[in-house]
Formats: sequence, C-alpha cells, structure tokens
Amino acid sequence: MTKKKHLLQRLALLFAVFVADALLCCGLLLFVAVDAADPSTAHMHNGVFKQYSVGPPKKAGFKLTNAEIERITSSSNAECSVVGLPVSPTSPKGTMRCTSVQEIAAPPEIVWALLLDFPRYPKFVGGITACQPYQRRRTLTGGKVICSQYTAAVGPFKLRYYIEHTFEPLQHSMVWHLDYSRSSDIFDSVGYWYVEQRPAGSRVYYTQDTLLPPWIPNSLRKTFTKVAMRAATAKLEPACMSEMRAREKRKGFFALPKLSLPSALPKLQLPSDLPSVSLPFRRQSE
Repeated sequence: MTKKKHLLQRLALLFAVFVADALLCCGLLLFVAVDAADPSTAHMHNGVFKQYSVGPPKKAGFKLTNAEIERITSSSNAECSVVGLPVSPTSPKGTMRCTSVQEIAAPPEIVWALLLDFPRYPKFVGGITACQPYQRRRTLTGGKVICSQYTAAVGPFKLRYYIEHTFEPLQHSMVWHLDYSRSSDIFDSVGYWYVEQRPAGSRVYYTQDTLLPPWIPNSLRKTFTKVAMRAATAKLEPACMSEMRAREKRKGFFALPKLSLPSALPKLQLPSDLPSVSLPFRRQSE
C-alpha cells in the first residue's frame, strides 16, 4: 500500500511539473505548491549521502591554504564555493556541495544562539520561508538533537522537508541530515557547522550537500542551489551583530543604577571635657 501511495504521489508530481514547465515557458506561472512531504510516511531511503561527524573542521574536509586564511582574516566576506560532486554511490548526479568559511566579530555564544534558533531562520537564511522544531531530546554527551520542519521556495515551487540536527557544544559543532522517518520533498541533505573562538570574535565553518528532487527542471535546480547555498551564510554576520546590539540594549535596560558615595565621610568629634559619672557603691553585707 505504501509503494502504491508513493507511485501515485510521483505521478501526480510529474503531471504538476509538466503543467508548470509549460506555464513557465509561456511566462504564466507565478507559484506552484508541489507537496509530497508526509510526516506520517517514511522517506524513500534511509540516507544516501555520507554524513558529517561532529568535531574539528579537518574531519569535515576543510583544508585552508595560507592565502585563503589571509583573505578570510582581512575581509568580512565569506570564502565560499559551490560545486557539483562527482557521481558516485554516495553522491548521485546533480548533488551540489557548498562550503563557506567566514570571520564574524561576535563571540561563539552569539553565533550559536542564532544557529539554534530555528524559527528565526527565515530572517537570515536565504530561501527558507518557515522553520519549526517538532522534536527535541538530549544526547549522552550533553548535546541536543533538534528535529525541524523546513519550508523553502525554489523559484515557483514550494518544498517541505524534515531535518534532524545534532548539536554538541563540547565539540563546538552541529551536524544534520534528513529525518528519514518522514517523507521529504528533497532527495537528501547533510551538513555541518563549526564555530571557532578567535581573538576578534568567531571563525564559522559551514558545508552542506543537497540534491533537489528530479521533478524540478534541471536549469532551475542548478540556479536555485547555487543562489540558496551562498545565501545560507551571507546574512549570518549582520544577524549576529544585530543580536549583540539587542543584548546590550536589554542589558542596559535591566541594569541597576550605580550609587555614588562621597569620597570622604565627615569625622565625628566628641567634647573634650565630658562630665564624670559616679556609680553608687554598695557595701557587701557581712
């Protein structure tokens, strides 16, 4: 029954894409909601991409040259690249990878406050129109597992997908992959964040592998993937600076006023000739 349901969904999607493609050619299409995502049905597979592990950037494949490090430290712009991965069993045709490294003039706690605030993602992550957590739990190492439902706009298409994030503060990193217990509109997605403490703030590492569904036109898939992946980190620094200003404002509002005391207290002078006091003497009875 489940296979039949998936087949009917795919046939309906192919028909919708056929109509959408025809309308796009005529310039008549404004928006199409193609929604095969289903939280009550498992995804079409249990994971195809190789998943990232928490830990230092070297584990995620980052190898920065001296020239790249110099560009990163001397500029506020991110060192970013978007490439298509070679076809392999763990990266089907059309898989795109985005990598980004940037310096942010904010401490790691500010950066993590934003990266873990999923409902705010539409404000600083390009292409995301909604992001709502639906499940939370703790890890044995003091971390968090947070599952969230994403809604993204891909040209005239609207996609829904489910992501499971694992944040490990002791490893200064967060990784994610699809929640394969729920059916998503995208084929697969895995990714990695790492925030390194720097003298002037933080160095933020980001990488993500994504493959959009085949029923989205190929030209639109490539264009959206490149634009969206670059936009994923473009607004992070301005959002961090805004969060810092908001925290400083709240801190100033709730701060108690300082009381100024006089530098020297007046000395008390006693009179020089105090009257003598005589106490009555009581003879002890024999």
